[in-house]
Amino acid sequence: MKFLKASSLINFFFIFVLIYLIYHTVYGKFNIGNYLIYQFEEKMYKKLQSNLDQKMLDINIDLHSFYSNKEDYIDEITKQNNPNIQDGETILKLD
Repeated sequence: MKFLKASSLINFFFIFVLIYLIYHTVYGKFNIGNYLIYQFEEKMYKKLQSNLDQKMLDINIDLHSFYSNKEDYIDEITKQNNPNIQDGETILKLD
């Protein structure tokens, strides 16, 4: 009856818990692979969300300029239609 001592039962319990945790780490619903995929998806979602927010902000500024007939928007439209350099313009090339 030596194996029924308290220290042996505690050791068996911790070994069982350890085996249980290892099993569910590999085969469980939220295992290591799913965790890494979740982190990647979250990173991609945040990146796409920030790009979408920036594009919405740009569109909002353009629409506001268009509705109020500001010259910067009209100038931007003329530059898109005629991309050649006009008199008095300077081109800066940024690397």
